Amino acid sequence: MTSTQKKILILFGIVSLLLLIAFTLIFTEKGFYTYYKMKNEKERLQFEIDSLKRVNDSLRTEIELLQTSDEKIEQVAREKYGLVKPGEKIYKFEK
Repeated sequence: MTSTQKKILILFGIVSLLLLIAFTLIFTEKGFYTYYKMKNEKERLQFEIDSLKRVNDSLRTEIELLQTSDEKIEQVAREKYGLVKPGEKIYKFEK
């Protein structure tokens, strides 16, 4: 084997090794691609958690108002169930 052939063989070995290392770093279970997917999933889940916390806080506030405020109970009874006080007239407008 000549000196040039040995250099080409060594270069081929080094390039092959570097490609194997790059593939391992990118596509294995603990690689960058998996890390990137998990990071995006974490951000999506955090956004969903924050959104659900806001909804939960809103519902807690509504529950507290319904437990303590006669005006809120009256508002819900009128808006949701269409209840009226005696003697009141209801006017419905078509859209």
